[in-house]
Amino acid sequence: MTYNSGNDPVLKPGEDVLKSVEVWTNDPRRKMIILALQGRVEAAAGPRIEFRDTVYDFGSVNEGEIVGHDFIFTNRGKNTLRIEKIIPS
Repeated sequence: MTYNSGNDPVLKPGEDVLKSVEVWTNDPRRKMIILALQGRVEAAAGPRIEFRDTVYDFGSVNEGEIVGHDFIFTNRGKNTLRIEKIIPS
């Protein structure tokens, strides 16, 4: 059984969750059975970008001097990571 917690804003990946399911039967003595289910919320399988460094200090830079730095990143997710727009700040 899979419970999609994507629409539940309270649940976070890694948290335990308890849910119940009502099962209706044709047994005249037990028309309904309640099943208690316990599981752990997993993160979505989409892309997940992870940077080696998120900040870089260029120090003092002289006027007109060209400086640069490569920010190395990895896709730790299970789907393709697409970078469509880069807007410098």
